Amino acid sequence: VVLTAGLTTFGALSSLAAVEPQGHGQAAPTAADAKMIAGDFLKRLKGAMQEGISKGGPVAAIGVCSEQAMQMGAEAARQSGWSVRRVSTRTRNPLNLPDGYELGVLGEFEKAIAGGKVGPDRFEIVTEGGVRYARFVKAIRIEQPCLACHGGKEVAPGTEDKLRALYPHDTARYYAVGDLRGALSMKIKID
Repeated sequence: VVLTAGLTTFGALSSLAAVEPQGHGQAAPTAADAKMIAGDFLKRLKGAMQEGISKGGPVAAIGVCSEQAMQMGAEAARQSGWSVRRVSTRTRNPLNLPDGYELGVLGEFEKAIAGGKVGPDRFEIVTEGGVRYARFVKAIRIEQPCLACHGGKEVAPGTEDKLRALYPHDTARYYAVGDLRGALSMKIKID
């Protein structure tokens, strides 16, 4: 089963906790289940990012993205049983490199966005290593506030210094509004 739908998200994400998927234990997970978990997580993260920016500017948002987001992802994983992580082909944190499945989906998202889609997502049942999983991947697009950390000239010197200190191999820069930043990737083992 493959479902693709448009969505709007906020931009900058770098790393979420990845928790080993656990069996769902009840009925097979659905796209609606995954979308609800992803939506709740992204809403909480967006609120934390906005609060960080309002209290301490982009430098404070870096802390939200690098620390609080991981805690929120771990909490979402504990509550739902789904693994929750952010992936990108242009990473800040090398732990966010996509696996083969995610890499293929990100490539398809790039094509969909180039063709005018707002922000695709995908839910499907896959078999990996003889084990069945439900997988959900939701595109994350760059919005204007994201450029304070993911842009070019828009990144202030103090923010630039903090990013260099935390992410010496950062490749998550020079985006434009609307670009695909990466994706929220979720996975759960099906019993």
